[in-house]
Amino acid sequence: MSLIIFVYPFVTLGQYEVLEARKVKNQQGDKVKKGDFLSKEDAISIDEKGYLTLDVESAMHMKLAAGHYLVGAESARHNKWYETHLNLTKELKKKGMIMCKFTYKTLVVPGSDRHFEVDRIELDQKNVTVINSDTASLTLKWANPDYRYSGGYHLVIRDFYNNGFIDLIEIDADSDTFTFSPGKYDHKHMYYNIIANDCRASFRYKIQLNTRKAKINRVTTFEDSSN
Repeated sequence: MSLIIFVYPFVTLGQYEVLEARKVKNQQGDKVKKGDFLSKEDAISIDEKGYLTLDVESAMHMKLAAGHYLVGAESARHNKWYETHLNLTKELKKKGMIMCKFTYKTLVVPGSDRHFEVDRIELDQKNVTVINSDTASLTLKWANPDYRYSGGYHLVIRDFYNNGFIDLIEIDADSDTFTFSPGKYDHKHMYYNIIANDCRASFRYKIQLNTRKAKINRVTTFEDSSN
């Protein structure tokens, strides 16, 4: 009787398979290719217009754009953010706000197909808010066109490039202002809006974080997750 031995590839804990790589080098200057494995201790550099996709611990692959990275630090950050995103998604689902819609009154521009929603929550801030310090605060003030509304609000903060949830903050029902510190998040480009419990919302406005720890998540996406 013959003995057939099947040999399976063995991957040690803390090694990540490279799923996509373009213009990526390790600390020795060697090219990183699809099918390679990187460890948490590896440092890599990605040139302009390059990218790297790794199969890490979370259900969502980690994707990195141009820059210099320590693989272990980035994977830990990615996994932590992914867990935050999932938890906030579940919280919004419980509140019935994850896909909620509100029917707005619209103003049609004569002679064109453009229209404007005229009864959204109105925020004082209109342009990009630039934050240069970890401790800098941003105060939001808004007005609800429904003077009879007496419910609460939520501040929703998401990554600008991929819509992954960063934070969800519940605001008292009797308040029309809120102050928070965008610098405590490590996302360079974020957007935020105010959503009432009846799903009426403000438009989305952008925050640019110019701090040392701010990271660009241009090619990371959570939108493909089935969770």
